[in-house]
Order: sequence, then structure tokens, then C-alpha cells
Amino acid sequence: MFKSMIMMKLLPLVLFIFGATINFCQAQVPHAATVNAAGGSAQLGGNTYEWSVGEMVLVNTVTTTNLVVTQGLLQPILNTTGIRYSELSADQLKVYPNPTKDIVFIQPGLKPNTSLTLLVYDISGRTFFRKTLVLKAGTEMQVVDLGTYAAGNYLLDIIAGTTGAASRSTFKIQKLN
Repeated sequence: MFKSMIMMKLLPLVLFIFGATINFCQAQVPHAATVNAAGGSAQLGGNTYEWSVGEMVLVNTVTTTNLVVTQGLLQPILNTTGIRYSELSADQLKVYPNPTKDIVFIQPGLKPNTSLTLLVYDISGRTFFRKTLVLKAGTEMQVVDLGTYAAGNYLLDIIAGTTGAASRSTFKIQKLN
């Protein structure tokens, strides 16, 4: 009787230490983990369902440049695929004036025969202007006329080069009345 009472009191502690040890040992594994009293997962109809019971009350968030982990929550593994762009330097691209009432000048300083794509869109993502061209000398000034647009903030996205070897810069342009 006495032994079973001790076992009942020690069982939660042993389970907690076991769970914490597993969590600690997997600290370098790139997937989300949390210490729960119980939980599991199941697949049904092509979907995966996960659940947990007894998550710790303390919620802690750890952030790095490309990862955010919040302890205490079920977190899916997120794999993203995209195109990486390098940033255009200040000597490769000048955009002025900002703010403007109408005209924005773009002065590139790129290699000859460089492809250039200019996009103007608003904060909600609606595209207002799109132009793709090849700069023969790499330094031909470009003009974007915002005169007919409403006052507000717009994003000017400039992509130079080809896919796989492209550089990109985005500028917030303030359009005045």
C-alpha cells in the first residue's frame, strides 16, 4: 500500500523528467517539440491531426533570423521554396525624388544588356505599373509617372538581371498631391 502511494506520487515527476530529457536531447533537431502530459497524432482521410493535453503554462518564444519557436503550441514544420535575390547597392541604383508629386527617376548603374523590371504597387498588392526592358548600356535613366495616382504610399520594386542571377530592391515612394 505504502509503495503504491509513493509510486503514484513519483510517477508524474518521473514522466516530467523523462519528457524534459527527451526534449533536451532533441534540442538541435529542426522540429517543434513541447513537454505535454499526453498527446498524439493520427491520419484520417489524408489529413494529419495532432493534439496535446497538459502543456506547460509558461509560453516562451525564441526567434532567429529564419525561425520562430513558441513553446507550448503545436507547430507545423514549414518548408518554403523561393527565389533568392541579392540587394542592389546604392551605386547600382538611384531613385529620386522621394516624396514626389508626379515623376520618379530611376538611374541604374548596371552592366550592359541587363534586363530591368519595374513594378509599382500599393500596400494592398494591387499592381499599377509594370515595365520590363533591356538596358543596352546599363545606365539608361528610367521615368515612372505617378501623376495620375492618388496620394499615398506606393512600393517601387526593381529587379535587375535574370532569374537565378537577379538582384532586387524595393523602395517605398510617398506620392503627394
